[in-house]
Amino acid sequence: MKFEDLKYKLMNRPFFETQEAVTLSDQPERQVLPRISRWVSQGKLIQLRRGKYVLAPRYRQRAPDHFYISNYLYRPSFVSLYTALQYYQCIPEEVHVIQGVTTRQTAAWETVMGRFQYFSTTPNRFFGYSKVIMGNGEQQSALIADLERALIDVCYFSSGKWTTNRWLELRLQNCELININKLLEYTGLMENRKLERSIHQLIEYLNNRE
Repeated sequence: MKFEDLKYKLMNRPFFETQEAVTLSDQPERQVLPRISRWVSQGKLIQLRRGKYVLAPRYRQRAPDHFYISNYLYRPSFVSLYTALQYYQCIPEEVHVIQGVTTRQTAAWETVMGRFQYFSTTPNRFFGYSKVIMGNGEQQSALIADLERALIDVCYFSSGKWTTNRWLELRLQNCELININKLLEYTGLMENRKLERSIHQLIEYLNNRE
């Protein structure tokens, strides 16, 4: 397989894995892997982590969306925590890391596309997210936590207590977007006493704002 063939087949799919390239090439893996390594060294491909690549910018038809990359860099996962809060414009600070929740081990990668961080949870707590088209077509859709789940994850994966004052320090914005019933439903499904206390502090804070 020539690089031009790979580029043509994958230019609309900015992220791909080794096995996809092998399947598309119709050649044995032992022949494809050295070529991929060579294209990485030549700057035609960018390796994000072992076996996972994106086309170099000059060969892409579409720029890869960071949330899309986050989902597929470590599967299964969905974007959450402070990254999702920023996505919903609920915090004023800019978040410089793409944070996600996964059923796999906690992990993090520093790549040319930024830093990706994943927090581990159990399969029964892997819920509360939606599929969102990120503006570049179906192939760049991403799983993003609902706002209520993102708030829960910020609390659940943080150390220490979340008091009313701590929620105040977060400087939440657009609080009218928060569905209290959904927040309580998700909290109950997490089955964690510390979380329940912290979310009730959040609800108290929200009620006092009105």
